[in-house]
Amino acid sequence: MAWFGDWWSGLSFAEQALYCVALPSTLLLIVQTILMVIGASDGDAGGDISDLGGGIPSDFGLGSLFTLQGIVSFLCVFGWTGALMIGGGVPVFLSLPAAFLLGFAVMYGVAKFIRFTSKMAHSGNLDVKNLLGELGTVYLVIPPKGEGYGKVMVQTSERYVEFDAVSEEERQIPGDTPIRVVDILGGNVLVVERQK
Repeated sequence: MAWFGDWWSGLSFAEQALYCVALPSTLLLIVQTILMVIGASDGDAGGDISDLGGGIPSDFGLGSLFTLQGIVSFLCVFGWTGALMIGGGVPVFLSLPAAFLLGFAVMYGVAKFIRFTSKMAHSGNLDVKNLLGELGTVYLVIPPKGEGYGKVMVQTSERYVEFDAVSEEERQIPGDTPIRVVDILGGNVLVVERQK
């Protein structure tokens, strides 16, 4: 194990910091991928917020970038790119912005892919109108009325499906709260209330 100590002490502080980002995020990305392959994790389970402003739902909002898969992918690519560029002799002031841009591009691609697969899952034989009265669980916090969207998981046909959701309540509905679907808005946005 002496080789590791020699290698580590030979790295600059910037390289050490980047490897501390790259190695754990790579491990997390591998675990996420294995869980998706064996079916223990839904591919679009990162969640997104279609429109942080709380207006009309957009097809792809800024909040869509900040999924677990997107953030882990960003950290992985950012860490490895930065560490390898600095190790290859590229100055830090050039390596870090390049690593950031490449990491952001990958995070954007992951968000688009998740959005695409989510739409495909929703466009199957599922009739969203049949969800009225169904029970589910809050996945991402639902803000108070008129302040944006959250996410809920609703069981349909023996599987859970993720949907954007809003509430008519004046206070937010926290994650893991049991809910009931009371209405459906355009764009398959569910209006939910706490289970009573």
